Amino acid sequence: MDLGRELNLHSQRLDRLERASRLSHASIENTAIQVNDGNGSLRAIVGVQGDGTTAVNIVNGGPPPTPSTPTVSSGLGGLAVGWDGTSADGSIAPMDWSRVEVHVSPTAGFTPTTATLRATIETPQGGICYIPVTGASYVCLLARNTSGTASTATTPVGPYSPRPVAGDIGIGEIINTMISDGAVTTPKLYANAVTTPKIQAGSVDATALAVDALTGKIINGGSINGTTITGGLIRTAASGERIALNEGGVNKFLVYNSAGTAINELSARGLLVQGTNGAVIWLNPNTTYPQIKLYNAGITNYAYVQVAEPTTGEASLEQACGPFAGNGFTDMTWRTILAKDFASIERLRNSDPNTTRIGGRLSLSETFALIGIQNTTDTSKNTQVTAEANYVHVDNARMQVAAPASSSAVLYASASTGHTGPLLRAGINGSDKFTVDKDGNTTVTGLLNAASIATGTVSITPSAASTPTSMTVTFPTVPGTTWRGYATANSTVPGVRAPVGAAGVTGVAVSSVSATSMVVWVNRENTSATNINWMVIGS
Repeated sequence: MDLGRELNLHSQRLDRLERASRLSHASIENTAIQVNDGNGSLRAIVGVQGDGTTAVNIVNGGPPPTPSTPTVSSGLGGLAVGWDGTSADGSIAPMDWSRVEVHVSPTAGFTPTTATLRATIETPQGGICYIPVTGASYVCLLARNTSGTASTATTPVGPYSPRPVAGDIGIGEIINTMISDGAVTTPKLYANAVTTPKIQAGSVDATALAVDALTGKIINGGSINGTTITGGLIRTAASGERIALNEGGVNKFLVYNSAGTAINELSARGLLVQGTNGAVIWLNPNTTYPQIKLYNAGITNYAYVQVAEPTTGEASLEQACGPFAGNGFTDMTWRTILAKDFASIERLRNSDPNTTRIGGRLSLSETFALIGIQNTTDTSKNTQVTAEANYVHVDNARMQVAAPASSSAVLYASASTGHTGPLLRAGINGSDKFTVDKDGNTTVTGLLNAASIATGTVSITPSAASTPTSMTVTFPTVPGTTWRGYATANSTVPGVRAPVGAAGVTGVAVSSVSATSMVVWVNRENTSATNINWMVIGS
């Protein structure tokens, strides 16, 4: 073998193979190629499919755009449904667009299903299809792509009714809604063609007479008995004071005064009554809770009474006055509620009653009665007096009693026999400052000042050793009829000291005690100045 020659032949073959197309010598043998998008989701299968066939199968395509609203017209025995080939948002049909489905149902607002699918339009250029129906029907469209994914359906339009065909019309089946105004003209109905002998008794009923069939005609005398009058206007007079039913087709019962002004109304919105001065009472059953509104003569403001149901089965009674300006708001109001085992009167905002309450408040329940001031805009002003069983307490408030002249006590507290607690307690932050126990014993933690007691200190210098010396002290008037004075030396050398003649204080006394003055005496073994503490008590 020529090894060099063989290597040269292999090199030439390799060059030709590399210059050839990558797949020019490739084939798919009993398998398929999967095509994925940038997110790795399967979009197509090329080759042998799961059922053994060979095809290009598009899968998992996104939904196509919603078709535009269909056009529908009545046809003989059915409906002609058209689509103009556009989408609701103006976008063009995608490459995997497949068809538009036509769905028909006798139900308004229906959802398309296989049961409502009646036809398809197979070209994106649009088209018209004929759908047989037997009664009034609604129509909608939806698009599908080659993956079978559906678009959002159009809003159903309708109802549309088919035109009758031969054999469809039986006796009594042509009703007034099927005959257009002016459809039966003189050439079709000859003069005197319908005479009294040709009209069976009872054959011309309310449904046989079209609107305005008796226009311009007057029925004189007689009565309309045993029948139903539907539509139209019934009134006692054409103007002025009158009663009118269904005037203007508004389904109301109206009462007019002599000036032609509607003053009373009975309608679906309730009962409205207006007095001669213009004030109005409106019974309104269409609010969240039945309501009676009481308007002033100018119809500029009203109060109301209503029944509320905070929880199922309750019947709370609520009433409120008309809104007024106050506290920087224009819609303050007073509201009273008689609720399930609860009652209250409070001042609040009409537009925000659960957040803004400013003013007096009364609340009553089984276990307490509360009266006070509530201010949600400044809670520091909140004050209340609460009465519970055998107990009353005052929160965030001072108390002042301004009593009239009387022989009774201004403030009186008395406990029943067997009481063990204090008769009176006064303190700060829970710390007692003044107490009176059940036996009348009184404790004062601070200074005790009484107008019937005067105290002081006076310094007296004896005129000579062992010689009583006095000084008069004065003080504000001490009330009473009898006054008693007391004095004691502020000294460390009381009595006679050894040796005799030393500095001892041998005596202190008082005399001439009155409501405004007293004489204080001191005797001492020397002439040193001596401080004397004194006190006067009136009784």
